[in-house]
Amino acid sequence: MNKSVSITEGLHIIIARLVLEVFGGGGAIWGFSEVLTLRNPETVELWRSIAQIGACVFFLRYLLQIFDMIRSKDVSKERTPLRFIATFVPKLVLEVFGAGGAIWGFSEVATVRYSETIPFWRTWALIVATVFLFRYMCQARDFIREIRGLPTTSLEGMDPWLRFYQIFLAKLVLEVFGGAGAIWGFSEIMTWRNPETQGFWRLNALIACACFYIRFLVEMKEYVIDVIYADKERGVACQPFVCIAKKFCGEVSSSQ
Repeated sequence: MNKSVSITEGLHIIIARLVLEVFGGGGAIWGFSEVLTLRNPETVELWRSIAQIGACVFFLRYLLQIFDMIRSKDVSKERTPLRFIATFVPKLVLEVFGAGGAIWGFSEVATVRYSETIPFWRTWALIVATVFLFRYMCQARDFIREIRGLPTTSLEGMDPWLRFYQIFLAKLVLEVFGGAGAIWGFSEIMTWRNPETQGFWRLNALIACACFYIRFLVEMKEYVIDVIYADKERGVACQPFVCIAKKFCGEVSSSQ
């Protein structure tokens, strides 16, 4: 394992990725298929099979990521057409379908989605998925420009508070709501969740949400200390406010 990552940090990464990228990969397909009204009583088994296959593919990817971490191999800086495919096909599922699925799944976990509120939550899930699709396209554009050696939109020159919102609004949806949605959706994909076990899996999903929320708060604190306060100590002034759209066009996450 990379010497710069402690064993404890490595375990945190491994567990978080298992929930967010394996359970979440299957859950994203499962949840978003219902958001789009593609999954119904007639097609439920088809989408269960697709979601299970997706989860298996993401599990293989997860194992390769662990292997790379053990070998201290960092592929996140590679800028090749093959790396583009390997990065942005999973991102489409995890961050676009996953964003819509996170809103959809978490609303049910929190018991705020029921028959009377389904249209409301479907609308919001589609709005969030659309925003994350725009963010995804901006990231893909920047990746392609890097391959071609052209300048890109960079987070480095952005106002640190704007970066803060860009990073942590996405994390709130994908990791906090998404962590709960991943457990909730994956338990249904595997047919573990049924009327008799629904309370058990709701409790598990809420525990996962609480754990990811604590992680989210710790990361926010570290960002404020390491970036914002550090900029103030160096006398770096905040940049003028830029258009709202730009904050969804950040660099590709180094975790990919």
